[in-house]
Amino acid sequence: MPNAKRYPVIVGVSGASGALLAGRAIERLLERQQPIELVSTPSARIVWKQETGTSWADAVKRWQETGLITEHNPNNQAATIASGSYPVQGMLIIPCSMGTVAALAAGFATNLLLRAADVTQKESRRLVIVPRETPLSTVHLQNLLTLSQRGIRIVPPMPNFYQRPTTVDEIVDFVAARALVALGVAGELDESQQWSGIELD
Repeated sequence: MPNAKRYPVIVGVSGASGALLAGRAIERLLERQQPIELVSTPSARIVWKQETGTSWADAVKRWQETGLITEHNPNNQAATIASGSYPVQGMLIIPCSMGTVAALAAGFATNLLLRAADVTQKESRRLVIVPRETPLSTVHLQNLLTLSQRGIRIVPPMPNFYQRPTTVDEIVDFVAARALVALGVAGELDESQQWSGIELD
C-alpha cells in the first residue's frame, strides 16, 4: 500500500526579532522530511540579515537544496497558499511581530503571510504563532487573547531554564521544538528536552 501523501506546512516569518527561531524551526522541519511552503515579509529579510549576518536569499537557497521548500512572494495573493482548496497541515508564524498579531486579530489580509493565516483559520487548520515582544502592552495582550479565543496556539519563546542551558542555540532549539509540537508535526519533545521531574525527600 503506498504511503499517504505528506501535506506541507506553511512557515511564515515576520519582521520581529528572533530570526534564529525561524531558521531552527525550518531546519527541524527539513530534518523530518517535512515539505514547507515558506513566506517572509520584507522586514523579516532585513532582520534576518541583521541578526544572522547572512542574506535571506542565501539561506533559502541552501534550504531549497533539500527539494522540500517552496518560497512565495509575500505580494502574490494568487499563490497556492492563498486558497483554502490547497491542502496543508497547518501554519507556523515564527517569529510573529505584534503588527502581525494585530492584523490577525482584526482579520486583515494585506499580504500573503496574513492571507495564508486567514485561510488557515477559516479552514479550521492549526495555526501556531511565536510572538516576540517585551514588555507587552494592554493592546498586545488583548490581541493575543483574541487569537487564543479563536483557537490559535500561542508559543512565547520562553527559555528552558530547568535544563540549565548554557548556549543561545540550546534555547533556540527548545523553542523551535515546542512550536513544532504545538503545530502537531512533532508528537513530543526530544527526550533530552523533557522535564524529568524532581524526587522530594
